[in-house]
Amino acid sequence: MATNEMLRSEWIAAGYKSDMGSAIASRPPADSSTIRLYNLTSVDHALSNIENRRIKVSRFADLNDPFELLAANFKEHKTRQVVRDWKDKNHSSMGLLCFAGDWSEPVMWSHYAHKHSGICLGFNVCRRQVQQVSYQDDRILAALSPTPAPDRLSEELQQKLLCTKSAGWRYEEEYRRFVSLDTALADGPLHFWPISGDVQLTEVILGALCEAPIELVRQKVERHFPMPLSSKLG
Repeated sequence: MATNEMLRSEWIAAGYKSDMGSAIASRPPADSSTIRLYNLTSVDHALSNIENRRIKVSRFADLNDPFELLAANFKEHKTRQVVRDWKDKNHSSMGLLCFAGDWSEPVMWSHYAHKHSGICLGFNVCRRQVQQVSYQDDRILAALSPTPAPDRLSEELQQKLLCTKSAGWRYEEEYRRFVSLDTALADGPLHFWPISGDVQLTEVILGALCEAPIELVRQKVERHFPMPLSSKLG
């Protein structure tokens, strides 16, 4: 697909990076209170999300990094256990919506969209409700009180642990929205979040090896989201 340099200049002016994938065919959010973010997945899951107007809530224990929420560097085993207990507590009560800051990274398509055969959904998301992940080469140096307990972790340390990953994951450009499982939509063992309100579907990007007919995808989008969207072949 041919690029549109006028659109690209709009993305740059809105504060996005100059090589944004969406700059080839669509405009950035008109309102600075929202940010364009992306979720890559398989065809089946993407079409199900469209039909049911929802996206999956991820759980900490199921994320691709086994060291998720364990980015603190403690010298003593007992304090490391405090953080592990805190991780378990969060897993039972909290989930997160995982978004990427761009859709053009090939590794993302390989890992999350069935080796480029899947679909990416682009959303306008309320900016103040998402947090950008920080990628660090070293673990966070931290200290606990003399009598540590899961609820004794400082608020600052908790926020750092929730939004810090190893530098090796930097290509994801991840943003996160944390949600209480009590407020999510339960469907068996899984939880979902509605695509409505402060999470609005705005783009549908088909992977380079996606075999789903683009007209089929377009019809599903138009049926369940009767509004102008950008449908692109990635």
